[in-house]
Amino acid sequence: MKTVKKLPEAAHPATPGAGVRQAPATERTCPLQDDATPSAPRLALPERYQDIRLLGSGGFGEVRLVFDVRLERTVAMKILRPDAVAPTLSARFLAEIQLTAGLDHPGIVPVYDYGALSDGRLWFTMAEVRGRTLRTVLDEAFAAPGGVSSVVRRRLLDVFARVCDAVAYAHSRGVIHRDLKPDNIMVGDFGRVLVMDWGIARRLDARPEDPQGPPSPERFEHRVDGLTRYGDVLGTPAYMAPEQARGDVGRHGPKTDVYALGAILYYALSGRPPYTGQGAAGFRQVLESAPEPLSATDAPPDLVAICERAMAREPEPRYPDAGALAADIEAFLGGAQRRERALAELAKAAARRPEITQLRARAEALRAEAKLLLDPVRPFDPVDAKLPGWEREDEAERLLGEAALGETMWEQEVHGALALDPDLPEAHAALADHYRDKLVEAERARRPADAARLEVLLRAHDRGRHAAFLSGMGALTLVTDPAGAQVTLYRYATFQRRLAPELVGELGPTPIVDRPLPHGSYLLRVAAPGRAEVSYPVLIARGERWDGRPPGGEAPYPVPLPSIAEMDPGEVYVPAGWTWIGGDAEAPDSLPRRLVWIDGFIAGRFPITNEEYLAFLNDLVASGRDGEALAACPRAPQGIVAGADEKLAYERLPDGRFGLKDHDLPEVWRPRGPAVLMTWHGAMAYARWLSARTGRPYRLLHELEREKATRGVDGRFYPWGDHFDPTWARSSNSHSAGQPSRVDVDEYPLDESPYGLRGAAGNSRDWCLNLWTRSGPRIDADGRLVLESAPPDGDAFRAGRGGAWSSVENHCRAAARFAGRPAQPRSTAGLRVARPYP
Repeated sequence: MKTVKKLPEAAHPATPGAGVRQAPATERTCPLQDDATPSAPRLALPERYQDIRLLGSGGFGEVRLVFDVRLERTVAMKILRPDAVAPTLSARFLAEIQLTAGLDHPGIVPVYDYGALSDGRLWFTMAEVRGRTLRTVLDEAFAAPGGVSSVVRRRLLDVFARVCDAVAYAHSRGVIHRDLKPDNIMVGDFGRVLVMDWGIARRLDARPEDPQGPPSPERFEHRVDGLTRYGDVLGTPAYMAPEQARGDVGRHGPKTDVYALGAILYYALSGRPPYTGQGAAGFRQVLESAPEPLSATDAPPDLVAICERAMAREPEPRYPDAGALAADIEAFLGGAQRRERALAELAKAAARRPEITQLRARAEALRAEAKLLLDPVRPFDPVDAKLPGWEREDEAERLLGEAALGETMWEQEVHGALALDPDLPEAHAALADHYRDKLVEAERARRPADAARLEVLLRAHDRGRHAAFLSGMGALTLVTDPAGAQVTLYRYATFQRRLAPELVGELGPTPIVDRPLPHGSYLLRVAAPGRAEVSYPVLIARGERWDGRPPGGEAPYPVPLPSIAEMDPGEVYVPAGWTWIGGDAEAPDSLPRRLVWIDGFIAGRFPITNEEYLAFLNDLVASGRDGEALAACPRAPQGIVAGADEKLAYERLPDGRFGLKDHDLPEVWRPRGPAVLMTWHGAMAYARWLSARTGRPYRLLHELEREKATRGVDGRFYPWGDHFDPTWARSSNSHSAGQPSRVDVDEYPLDESPYGLRGAAGNSRDWCLNLWTRSGPRIDADGRLVLESAPPDGDAFRAGRGGAWSSVENHCRAAARFAGRPAQPRSTAGLRVARPYP
């Protein structure tokens, strides 16, 4: 085999420079493919090599696929073109051979051999590269339906990181490439990434010759005919650093390559090169302005910041070399891989949510079925009649237990995602949404300790989306009829375990529109000339507006202000509006928590007293309706059994009228004591009588009206707040000694609701207008209470509300519900009257 003759020493220039650039493999599939560049005429190659075909050409050289007979392999051979045999070009070509041969890195094509043809043209052989250019890979990625996915982007960044590693190695060897672009990067088989075409690369220790004059963008058109000198403009405009475009060779260095790498990253993030101008226009673009910002793309902000630093207009702010840039890309990729694993864990958690929702929905449906089955069942009916409803209730509880377990596992899996990627925004957002819902639930259920804990958790995971909610601000809108009423604002604060209204200040005249207020429970005192002062409690929730908008309404409901003549001194006004009812697990038979609209009404401040009830009975007697009076007269409990033992609770006087008699407990039967022991029918008869006498539509309170009149709108457990003390309301433990008993209705002034209703929690409870059912009164689809009266006949249970003189603590709670047979008098049950307003 013939040995290649060593080149003469004169062919080795002291200062290697740029010349003919190695042509990269084309964007078609590279060597040994049937669709490669058509074969050119055979060359007279050294005996060791056999020409196969032309692969490509450019600049001053061409690349051919040849067969190495000695090693029996195909290699690529780069040869100077016949018209490029000038000594300076030969020197450049030799410099490229020497420089590339000195770069031993997996990302740089190795040089195998070199020599000269018989006509003097230099050549060298290198590894055959199969694959596609990075430009082709990028264009195909951005052309795919749906754009570039996170997985594809990570793979592109992995390729880019390998390019940076190869260039970083060259920088460590004192070499800069100066023509980095997607066309000069090959993505080969088996994940190989190669930086090609080191034709205008330069050693950093090489000294450029003296300047040739001021640089000009037009000079890129002039064919270079010598080694690199100050003012030469070599490279590709779209990827060229400004100092390179200016021909400022003295400032060329690793940061020049860093800029080009940043431009490649720009392409990988946006799908387009930083500049699109051709020829002189391209140089002007580089010299005059920065490229279009990447902020308009969906590129991750961290990558945008890396790209912007690499492409800084001046060299100083850029990465010092490709190694520093590679380190930041690797750090991002490490985070991206953690993010992918964390997102996979988060996806597992998200997959649980539909099942949790379905379990809860099924439980609610079963509870509804149970109510329908149990409502007709009487308490004394046999167990067999109750079993179908019980079975559904039990199944509902089981499903809710499964849902709670699933939610716990969901929370653990989300935290597992954060263990993999502590900054994962999606995981923090999921937990923030979860804790916000739980915080709202805890605040509505009046669980302050839970609410405080959940607020801390929400703040820990919120990344700004819940800032308005966490600020605790809401807004108040109040419209009155007539307008111009003066409004004084009080905020409820805990004082000695009771909620007491503390003066905040004057809000001015109505209408009040979107007045910002911190979240909390408030009381408005609304006053206008010729009108009764109105107490109007409001609940300002976090990030929400209280505007009194009725169901289906598009505007706030104007609160009517009763005239002084429309209200008696012993009455309170409960304006229409939304209120929280139920939701008290410690109150017997409490309804589920629900927001309900209840129309406005006026109610008696106190229960009907003995003297008021006697006036009713005696008016019936005077009207000749003695039978009605006897039927309505309160009776001792044993009076439920008709016959000789029947006892009237009031004394029958000689003139036929009724009066208070001398009972064993005379203090119970004082004139201002609450009237009790009448039947529900007797209570209804009183309301009808009062309505006829006054011309006002009096009736008994509906049980949900009674609950609202007791609690206000914030869902408190008692009229005065959330704590109980027997000294605040007449109950079983309010007595220091002796037999528990009733007291006058105006005793226990602390037993007062936000509207001024007295005796709401103790002394005597009230018969209510409606039937008692397990599922509670009817509320329409919009959330409005449907006011329904129980039928006048029948033995179905009637509702009762309120604590009584003999009640234990939980029976005094505002959400507690009671039932009684309509013909059965009770020593704890009296009545209050109400009428709609307006």
